[in-house]
Amino acid sequence: MVRKDGAEARKERIGQIAQMVQACLFQNKETGEISLRKTLAKIMIDTGLTKDKVLEYLQLLNDAGQFELDEKNEKITKVQV
Repeated sequence: MVRKDGAEARKERIGQIAQMVQACLFQNKETGEISLRKTLAKIMIDTGLTKDKVLEYLQLLNDAGQFELDEKNEKITKVQV
């Protein structure tokens, strides 16, 4: 059974944002970090989501260990293994 409700749409958006951030981090693998402000703007443009909603999703992904979100220094860094 295919489910297409709000929860499924949210799950898809979070997955899309995770892929976008990981792709940007991969492109900048020398430094291992990307600008939070620029990434936030790109995600907002590509998805149509508000800044608050994108930050909520980025924080969820940060808490899940996808990457490290540093709002104070305005950067996103890859997780060091």
